[in-house]
Amino acid sequence: WKFFCSTSMELQSSYQAGEVEDLAKLTNLDEEILVRELRTRYNADKIYTYVGDILVAVNPFRPLSIYGATERLLYSHKRKHEAPPHIMAVADAAYHDMLSSRASQCCIVSGESGAGKTESAKFVVNHIIDLCHAGTEGQELEKKILQVNPLLEAFGNAKTVMNDNSSRFGKYSELVFDSNGRVLGAKITEYLLEKSRVVCQQQGEQNFHILYYIFASEEAQALKLDSPENFTYVSGTILEEQEELVDEYQEMRTALNSVGFSAEDQKGIMCLLAAVLHCGNICFEAISEQDPCHVAPSCRASLHTVASLLDVELSVLEESLIGYSTMTRGELIHRTYTESKALDCRDALAKLLYGRLFSWIVSSINVLVGSNMQAGVFEIGILDIFGFENFDVNSFEQLC
Repeated sequence: WKFFCSTSMELQSSYQAGEVEDLAKLTNLDEEILVRELRTRYNADKIYTYVGDILVAVNPFRPLSIYGATERLLYSHKRKHEAPPHIMAVADAAYHDMLSSRASQCCIVSGESGAGKTESAKFVVNHIIDLCHAGTEGQELEKKILQVNPLLEAFGNAKTVMNDNSSRFGKYSELVFDSNGRVLGAKITEYLLEKSRVVCQQQGEQNFHILYYIFASEEAQALKLDSPENFTYVSGTILEEQEELVDEYQEMRTALNSVGFSAEDQKGIMCLLAAVLHCGNICFEAISEQDPCHVAPSCRASLHTVASLLDVELSVLEESLIGYSTMTRGELIHRTYTESKALDCRDALAKLLYGRLFSWIVSSINVLVGSNMQAGVFEIGILDIFGFENFDVNSFEQLC
């Protein structure tokens, strides 16, 4: 702190806007000065700025040639003041601090929706593995981890009013090392998946990407998926061109193959996704709002399809959707839902199916990218928090 103060006294009378790389060195730092400095640096294509130990990144929304071999070499075993602010400097500091202090490290990537958090997390992982000189094994691990991203983005990202590819879940990635700093494996933990999006989206927003991509799949006809417009959970949104959907679906399918999912697993994934979509088309009827309901005759085809895709008996699925059973004094009593409660039950089933599928995919990925992690001594964690939003009228999702 004394070092910062003495440097600040030298800077306060001589520095020009945008040339100070660590704003903690300024004697006076308020919101106006912070924004001015970030804007000046951003306009000069300097998107990274330090504020003490915090690296502030401003998304340029265009490619910049600052992540190549030259930068990887520049940010290798360097002290903070020896090179300009950069995301690779954070990765370099985390890795070498782990080795020098013999203690695990953690990087937290936070910011609003569209700030570039997921890309930043990718750069951190990429550079750390490059620094550890892991050889072929490390390169294969890095390749698998990077191939996981299109997969997780397909299932966990969605278009919002703030961002066309917004992460709707949090992700904690752990890289595990031995005592010499050699990478041994990786683990991904997901949390707070926005399951409510499966059944309901705000105006101008979309469901998870994969629930649109599947309509461009070769299995769409067999899964009875004709057009998103005919499915309640994904209707009412403006979709991308069919060609773009096909490309994105193929990228997701390539990721599934590359990471190691079997053909049988992939078939099961597609069936579950189709079941979620068909589930939204099951409707109910009742004489009045308070009377017991039943599945509407016009929707029985959707009920049959869901039962077939889930490989469950039709009667069992129907009874589960329209009511519940309790045991009272040794007697089994079945109670039937009203129409509104049956709709809630249907939506709860769809959210449960999607949430369990997402968790299973993450667990399977961990098996495929983890190797010999029990021998690990240290770890570096990268916490990629999904973006926060602040609207004029905020809902429970913004509060969380």
